[in-house]
Amino acid sequence: MAIDQMMLGPMLDSFKNMAQDCTDKGYSGPAYDRMMEALNRMETLGQEMNDFMEYSAKITAEGLQMTFSNAYGEVLAEAAKPQGGNSDGGYDDGALLQQSLNALRDAVQQLKNSEKQAIDEARSKAKNKKTARIAENELLSLSKNTQLIGPIEDLISLGESGVNFPTFLRTQIEKGLDKAMEGSAVVRDGLAYSLDFAQAAASHPYDIKIKEEQIAKFDELGAKARFGIPESFQINLEFDAIEHRHSPAIAKWKAIEDAWERIISSMDTWAIAHCSFAPYIDPWAMASNPKEAVQSSKDCLPGDIKEWLRLLNENFGLDFHAIFQHETFKWSVQHHHFSYSQEYTEFLIKTVFPQCQPGQFLDAETTSKVEALYKEEKMNNPENYKVLDRSEVAYDKHFGQGKFLEKIGSKGEWGQRNAAPWNLESFLGSL
Repeated sequence: MAIDQMMLGPMLDSFKNMAQDCTDKGYSGPAYDRMMEALNRMETLGQEMNDFMEYSAKITAEGLQMTFSNAYGEVLAEAAKPQGGNSDGGYDDGALLQQSLNALRDAVQQLKNSEKQAIDEARSKAKNKKTARIAENELLSLSKNTQLIGPIEDLISLGESGVNFPTFLRTQIEKGLDKAMEGSAVVRDGLAYSLDFAQAAASHPYDIKIKEEQIAKFDELGAKARFGIPESFQINLEFDAIEHRHSPAIAKWKAIEDAWERIISSMDTWAIAHCSFAPYIDPWAMASNPKEAVQSSKDCLPGDIKEWLRLLNENFGLDFHAIFQHETFKWSVQHHHFSYSQEYTEFLIKTVFPQCQPGQFLDAETTSKVEALYKEEKMNNPENYKVLDRSEVAYDKHFGQGKFLEKIGSKGEWGQRNAAPWNLESFLGSL
């Protein structure tokens, strides 16, 4: 899913306009090609990514904005090269310095304009003043313009101090001003932002581990680098290596988790299908013939579950009872993702599963217990809401206290959930 054009457009429009101006004037050459390559990469990432903060960190880590600006300056410098009347065919040193300073001033103005355009566009598309205010707060929090503009203005001040062009170029490298413009502080903030939300979501441990390792690598490279600023190209390579290293484990984790979630959910459906009220609740009430749909679930799901368990064992060496000892299940419970209560899960394991065989149905006593758990509202995990609580903490940390509830209005109704909270230790001891 691509980044919302409301946020991406204002960021890239200035670059597109500069590139189009060069194209319209017929400029060409290696610098022009590098400029267009950087712009195309920024546009491609905008289509491939869906998180604006991660996108900003990515293009900064790859140095795309700086690559574009440097190449743009070279294109203008080449255009300013005398075509005749200069016997040595050289450049006008003063003109080149002014070209570079003008490009830097343009960059500052582009950053300010992009921020303003993004806010204006957000306001124009907002349903009301409240959503406009929320969008503006998010954009201002994410733009990091102060951190980006400061180093550029330092470089402009250097150029305006009376130095010649070669001294300007040499001094910015010696003092690390060129590196400061790469926006490493913004990258570091973006990494911390991503880690906070990964910890809040806690979808799996590798997402958090990747973010932690990327921050550690960034700090490690920064400690070794001159001026404490890592090379953007090296950062990008290291970050890709970290993600690739964990990819196989993530794929395995998700495959195992998806498998047992389907098995347990289907067993829950099969158990409830035996209840007298089943035809009157979803999913069966949505069928054209609810009673036939209920019977189909009772007839078919045990065979489906048996086959899914066979595949789980064949691919990952896990049988039904091993699911609940597996790290994916423990993680799901510990981080409040698992849908069912401990009481109901133990009932599914010890009472429902032994009867969940092809051609077999629940006995009357078990069916009565299922109906009682349903009516007493003890089937659902009473602490699923804690995932949203973590998101609230992370969001408010970056956008301001109370901004999460201001954005979503309320956390919604979770319904009555009367089961006791999970105690994983006692659960594992009961197996």
